Amino acid sequence: MEHNYMSIEQGTLYTQVLLQKDNNLDKNDNLDELPETPAVYAVCGRVNGQPANPRFVGETGNLRATIRSHFEITDNNGDECTQCFKEFMLSIKIKELVYTLLPGSSPEERSSLKKEWEEKYKPNCNKQLNEVH
Repeated sequence: MEHNYMSIEQGTLYTQVLLQKDNNLDKNDNLDELPETPAVYAVCGRVNGQPANPRFVGETGNLRATIRSHFEITDNNGDECTQCFKEFMLSIKIKELVYTLLPGSSPEERSSLKKEWEEKYKPNCNKQLNEVH
């Protein structure tokens, strides 16, 4: 399988491995370290120590609250992609967050950058990516 690595330019993008206490064997949680700031972000897997295979690209007015909400258990309503992303978030697989902070940005500005990221990184959640090897 060929991987879709995200290139991280120094100074413009931040990365953080996401640890949520219910989804890792050590019960670690670092979500409170995320800023409560507007941002555009991608949730990726991790391959060879790098963020790869983006599953989701989003924009938010509060990065911490939005990422925390991705770990919440919800009804299985939604399309196949939404269900696949939720399955990934609730799994024990390593999740890496790539984000850029946009304090003072409007929802329209964030939405525009989100579209650029979607075109550039082509997020794709599929069952094969979610398998634990």
